[in-house]
Amino acid sequence: MFSEERRQGIYSVIREQKKIKVTQLAEKFSVTLETIRSDLKYLESEGLIQRCHGGAILGQQEIKKLSKFSNNFDISCLLHDFLVMQKPQKRAMMGKVCVLGSFVVDIIANVESFPHVGELVYSTNNSLSPGGKGTNQAIAAACCLAKVHLLTKVGEDHFSKYAYKYLQASGIESFTIFQTDTEPTGSSISYLANETHNNITATYLGANSTFGEQEIGLSLPYVAEADVLLLQGEINIEASLRAAQFATEIKKMVILNVAPYHVSLKALYPYVDIITLNIHQASNWADIPINDVKDAHQALKIISATENKKVIIHLDQLGVVYHDGSSSFHLPPMPCLRVDTMAATDAFNGAFASKIAEGCTLHDSVQFANAFLSAFIEKKGVTSMPDLTQVQARLTSYVKHARPQVICNEKRFI
Repeated sequence: MFSEERRQGIYSVIREQKKIKVTQLAEKFSVTLETIRSDLKYLESEGLIQRCHGGAILGQQEIKKLSKFSNNFDISCLLHDFLVMQKPQKRAMMGKVCVLGSFVVDIIANVESFPHVGELVYSTNNSLSPGGKGTNQAIAAACCLAKVHLLTKVGEDHFSKYAYKYLQASGIESFTIFQTDTEPTGSSISYLANETHNNITATYLGANSTFGEQEIGLSLPYVAEADVLLLQGEINIEASLRAAQFATEIKKMVILNVAPYHVSLKALYPYVDIITLNIHQASNWADIPINDVKDAHQALKIISATENKKVIIHLDQLGVVYHDGSSSFHLPPMPCLRVDTMAATDAFNGAFASKIAEGCTLHDSVQFANAFLSAFIEKKGVTSMPDLTQVQARLTSYVKHARPQVICNEKRFI
């Protein structure tokens, strides 16, 4: 057995048992006491465990601490407002969701309308906020009572401290932050139109695209503990593919949010159970224009394909269409006041994953996520999560008047 394999095995044992003696580990892995002590020293240096006399225990926080922080100016002091998160509610958590995804710092400019090519427009407000689809979806799932572990990666820059502090205050139960000195922390630039509340965004993934084999190896125990693995398109495809393959091998549910769309994400198709997309991503995947529900149904057929995958397409103001493996449905949009649509589909996906992890049906999970999204976009800011009591009341009222409409009930698409 290679040392890396043994150390991963030791860490898995400690995570399961919380504490263990050196002698027990030496017997289990058929190596000397000195070898085990060396392995424990390494795991402790990585921030994974805490050594004690005669053995080791799991750290108080299940996180892999950043190997080093920048000792220079701490930019998080400029972002105090975003670090003051909702206090986590005391509740019995339902399902377990592991999110392998991005952390990104969002630079947002509010404008009256989007600029044309070569046009200079003045913004009415500029702000910096935490983001990244992985982080946003993890926080939304945690808000919906899921037990969440986030796996993400940052650079060795000012924003690494910000990521650490933000996630500590976010309400996510646990997280793992890996760090690289080859790329900066991911960042994005967004324009948010004041009148329509739509947005356009360009993202530089930076550290998010540098997940390596060792980091994924350290991540797999968290995948094994979860009910659902939630993936997006903002980390390197090799990492997502390895995690999805492992999750499939041990029969865990895998949800792929195709965001942003890239043809490489189709490599994940054999290993995912549910595919979620917005109207633009679905149009790219299916290679057809989508202008109405009829077009969206055609896209469902193409994406679901011969394996009859479960597929969900969020159509913005047209609602949601989805295929459950045997039939297709259209869920009309839920009435709401559109205040801020930034990260709206992230909120949808996090809420959806939380309900799937809880054991809910696809139909109930989609309806809950739709209600959560409608309440989310009535608040300002990607970290402003809706109150679940209001979400449930909205859902109950809506279900009485609008149920999913069957648009195809064939057992298989033809």
